[in-house]
Formats: sequence, C-alpha cells, structure tokens
Amino acid sequence: MNKNLGVNWKLKFLWLWIKRYKHALRVIGGLFFCFALIAGGFWIAGFDIEPIAFVFGLLSSLFLASPSIAEYFLPERKPVREMTFEEILDFIPTTHPKDDWHGISRDWASERFLREDPRLRFRAKFIDDGIQCEDFKEQWANGFPDKRATGYWYELYYDGAFLDRFILVSVDGARVDLPPPDLTTMTISPFAYKVAKIHDTLDNVDEYLNRAGISVENS
Repeated sequence: MNKNLGVNWKLKFLWLWIKRYKHALRVIGGLFFCFALIAGGFWIAGFDIEPIAFVFGLLSSLFLASPSIAEYFLPERKPVREMTFEEILDFIPTTHPKDDWHGISRDWASERFLREDPRLRFRAKFIDDGIQCEDFKEQWANGFPDKRATGYWYELYYDGAFLDRFILVSVDGARVDLPPPDLTTMTISPFAYKVAKIHDTLDNVDEYLNRAGISVENS
C-alpha cells in the first residue's frame, strides 16, 4: 500500500476522533491552562519552574486548538456511526475509492470496507442469490468484444445490518463492473459511479463508461 494513503486515512480517523471528543479535550485544555496560570504565578514569585509553566501552556494550547484544527480539515463531518441512512448515501460519493476503501475479491465473492469505520462495507456474491441477471441484455453492456454480461447485487451493510443493494454489471469478460444507466439519458448518478469506482480494481471504469456512451450526472 502507498504510505501516503495510509497516512491520509489515519489522519482522517484522528480528526474524526478529535471532533467526537472535542468537549472533553477542551475541558482538559482548560485544566492545563489553570495549571499554567498557577505555575506562572510561582515563577513570578521567584520559583525556578519556567519549563513546567511552558509545558502546561503548550499542552493547554494543543488541547484547546485541536477541535478547531479537526474542523478545518473535516468541516461538518460526522462519524459514520452517527449518520442516518440518507447521510450515509450522501457521504459515500464524497469518499476516495482508493484512499478510503479497502477489501478483497475472490472468484466467488467481493468485500470492500471503509477504512475509517470498517463496519460500513459492500458485499457481493458471484454465485447463487448474488446474481441479479446471469445473461444481462442491454446494448450498452453487450457492445464489447466479449458480448456476454452478468448483473450482480452489491449489498451495503453497516455493523452487519443490511442497508440497501445496488446492481453492477460485469462486462467484456469481467474486465469491469458498470452500473446500469438511465436508458433515456445514458447517465448514472454520482453514487452509482462511486460504487463502481470503489470496486474498480483494474482502474477500467472510466474507460468503459466512455466506450459505452455513459456519463455521470452533473459532471
């Protein structure tokens, strides 16, 4: 894994943790500020405790400023566990498919989970009831050199609870999985696009959407 990607999601986890406990952090910062004032008073009185007063002041600044720093980097972001169903659906298109998601794929199943909260995950089965349509027939899906296409259900879960499911169609010899477009406009939603990109292990989605004549709404 690219080290920068690991740093990015760990920092994001840190900012979310700080936002969750911002009130406690501010109380701790206030206590250190009081300690700094007391130490400063002793220092003024002639006691040689300048380093202690400095450390208390530094810790006070750190704890008091951290919620503002976290809000700067992640404005108006809730932890996933505090989101409603609609907020989760709005949140997923804002994520980065490589930085924020990780998982595994096998011949019979696939699973992708959110790094910052692995309880949010997509699951897909490529056998039995995971198949939406074994012989998917639509012009956009059958116009590649390998004309066979198969639709699969991709299910979204949080903490084991089923939230919703979506269709991705495996086309051109399973080289890519594409979301079905609105056939009147040949467009897909940003959410459907992001679901496809999250599962785009070969980085083929954009190329195949262009070849199929499919565009993303408002893009």
